[in-house]
Amino acid sequence: MLGKLVKWEFNATWRVMLPVLAAVLLLAAVAGLGVRFIESGPALTVLGAMSVVLYFLSIMAAGVVTLALLVYRFYRSLLSSDESRRFPQSAGIHTQLWCKLIVSAVWIIAAFLVTLLSIVIVASPQNLTRAVLSDLGLLFDHISASYGIGLWQLAGFTLELLLSGLLGALAACLSFYAAMSLGFGFRRRRVLYSVFIFLGIVIVAQTLAAGLTVGVGLGLEALPEGVVSGLFSGALELDELQALRLALHFGRLALLAWCGLQLLYCVALYLMAAAGLRRCARQQKEA
Repeated sequence: MLGKLVKWEFNATWRVMLPVLAAVLLLAAVAGLGVRFIESGPALTVLGAMSVVLYFLSIMAAGVVTLALLVYRFYRSLLSSDESRRFPQSAGIHTQLWCKLIVSAVWIIAAFLVTLLSIVIVASPQNLTRAVLSDLGLLFDHISASYGIGLWQLAGFTLELLLSGLLGALAACLSFYAAMSLGFGFRRRRVLYSVFIFLGIVIVAQTLAAGLTVGVGLGLEALPEGVVSGLFSGALELDELQALRLALHFGRLALLAWCGLQLLYCVALYLMAAAGLRRCARQQKEA
């Protein structure tokens, strides 16, 4: 059932997403040509600058359209009273939620990859891509030769960064899903309640994040005087290689801990969305 539901959802979203992503690549190609004409004359400079501005606007628009489409599909499939949504209604709540999350993750990753590709397209006419890759290669060779940090360590850190970004994007989608599911459980003013619940979720999440940051800071200050500074300064005095490896190790641990917190946040939002959908389903049966 999940596979059929995912296929059905992709059929309902690709008609919007593919043209939007294609437009980003097209405007990236135009911007890449426009960059060549900058400083070639007043008129050509204006045209080139306009093409670059349109390219950046297209990236912003693609992000907004992606999020808006995913939220709309959630409402259209699970919360509206349209008769055309009878097929997804035959699946369970968790199956439907996982369908939305899988499709959301795929389109978020696709939008990210298209954005990276568009940057390469814009930079290619000026040979910037080759220069950047060459400089990155030289930097990696220097780090590897000087500090013994290999490709696997840097690749692991990069993957953790990408995982953190994906979890953040899914948390944003789930925030809307949870707010809409709970808000539409009310008899009246459902949209207004959904907005209030969404703002409440954001405020609580930001408050908890700020409290966690302050708590970590206070915990470090509570350690015996000189422990933290002595650890890092001692490493720097003894061996610069150890200091860099220690910093990379702590950085990866902190990033993994952040990914874990993001995952817990997503689970909490998922449970809120599931509870709200159950309440909406009961109201629809009673009606």
